Amino acid sequence: MPLLFRLLRAFVSLWVIVTLVFVALRATGDPILAIFNPDDTTKEALDAYREQWGYTGTILQQYLAYVNNIFHGAFGISNMSNRDALDVVLERLPATLLLVGCSTFLMIAIGLPVGAFAALDNGGRLDRTIMSLSTVGFALPNFVLGLALILLLSVNLHLLPSNGYGSIENLIMPALTIGLAKAAIFTRFVRSAVLDALRLPCVTSARARGLGEFKIFTNHVIPNALLPLVTITPLLVGAMIAAGSVVESVFGWPGVGRLIVDSVAQRDLAVLQVIIMMVAFLMIATNLIVDLAYAKLDPRTALAQNH
Repeated sequence: MPLLFRLLRAFVSLWVIVTLVFVALRATGDPILAIFNPDDTTKEALDAYREQWGYTGTILQQYLAYVNNIFHGAFGISNMSNRDALDVVLERLPATLLLVGCSTFLMIAIGLPVGAFAALDNGGRLDRTIMSLSTVGFALPNFVLGLALILLLSVNLHLLPSNGYGSIENLIMPALTIGLAKAAIFTRFVRSAVLDALRLPCVTSARARGLGEFKIFTNHVIPNALLPLVTITPLLVGAMIAAGSVVESVFGWPGVGRLIVDSVAQRDLAVLQVIIMMVAFLMIATNLIVDLAYAKLDPRTALAQNH
């Protein structure tokens, strides 16, 4: 598939998401009436706020004006802070990137070796134990795990602060909460990918030639197991942003996830649209990169696409 077509498809996907989100947010009712009490605010004041925040006219008129503003680099005004919505989101972005980055490192650092060990001990005691623990980690809600860590490490042991931002101590518990939950899922995918790779004919052939297990694992199992992991890893990283809405609120972490909660409570549609657009862009760009990476990791994919 030509790169230009992939880029066009990505642009259309982003445009469709932005349109659906725009319509859905405004279909819930007049945001001005949700923010201000019409009994305590004059009609002139309400109309002035609608004009300032772009809520005048029909939904179609608002949409056309919004698209025109986007192409001119204007993403709307936040009604929480009366500032540019993009600036409000960008202020929170570094904290979220730090949290997601550390959580991703924990997910991979735990999930890769643990999942591989489970696959190598397929059906054994270690495998059953790991799968049981991963099921618990997958089923346990993030806020429950977060509160449990607060009770253990903050309230009982007094080792870490329960909330805040600005130090490594503040980062440990939120990163553990997200990282451990996603590591439970990642472990199962690693185990499945390694098991599928161990059943490949090339592995059987390598064993028949007398190749050592370590060389078989590094030369045949790992390269073949990487393909499904390359697909699932970006999806799990994207899910961390959604999980951050709860985790950041529990730990008082000033990131984009907590901003989502505040924006929903305040009906700050401009900020919500910027966040959703940014997440959609990151996920679409990641999927595009994964498609391109497949051609490098598996030459058969590139050959099939050329034909």
